[in-house]
Amino acid sequence: MIYLLLQTEYWPYIEGFFNWVSESAGIFVLLSGIVAMSWFGFELVRRGSFFKRKSEKESTLSKLLKIALRIVSYSGVVVGILDVWAGSMGLILNIPPSFAYGAINANADHFTCIFLIVVGIAMFFKPINDLPLASIIGLLAGTAAAAILAALIPPGWEVIIAEWINPKLLLIIVLIVVAAVVALTAKFYIGVLQAISKFLSWPPIALVIGVFGLVQGILLWGFGISIFMNIL
Repeated sequence: MIYLLLQTEYWPYIEGFFNWVSESAGIFVLLSGIVAMSWFGFELVRRGSFFKRKSEKESTLSKLLKIALRIVSYSGVVVGILDVWAGSMGLILNIPPSFAYGAINANADHFTCIFLIVVGIAMFFKPINDLPLASIIGLLAGTAAAAILAALIPPGWEVIIAEWINPKLLLIIVLIVVAAVVALTAKFYIGVLQAISKFLSWPPIALVIGVFGLVQGILLWGFGISIFMNIL
């Protein structure tokens, strides 16, 4: 059985799945609405009200509800990646957001594509705000730079380099410098994205995104129409 699994060609299935995602932006708008509503519920429970920061006491029900909403919110990492893919492919390849929409209009719905890209990025960063992403990226970049430098050094040059500096010390310096530069650069851009994610998860904004995602997703998926297509 294991041998048969190892012999299976998985790439056609993976390619087929991502092709389906590209053609099903409407479904992911709907899923994004569900995740945004989980943001709304989680922040509402955490703050204790629509605008306040956090209540003094929490019931057992609210704790259980927070866990459930957090699980849905964390699933937004996967949904966010697929959102960005669906939105990007829709814009690049001019793909309609659903099969029902394509039967009426053969072009992409640009607002839906942009909505998916923006919300998808926010969904990806929302659950991982506490992770030191900049440091992780910097460390990976520094390690990769040191490994590439070590691989590119021609045979025999270690002796020449050793006359000036210990080759191992050189690799360590390269790792530290590259890691620091990349980490500082990534920290700025990641901070901006995390700030946007935090703003979009603020209960009033999350409620608007959630309601829009649910309505727009149902219209695209079920009826083949877009809110903005009809308004404009």
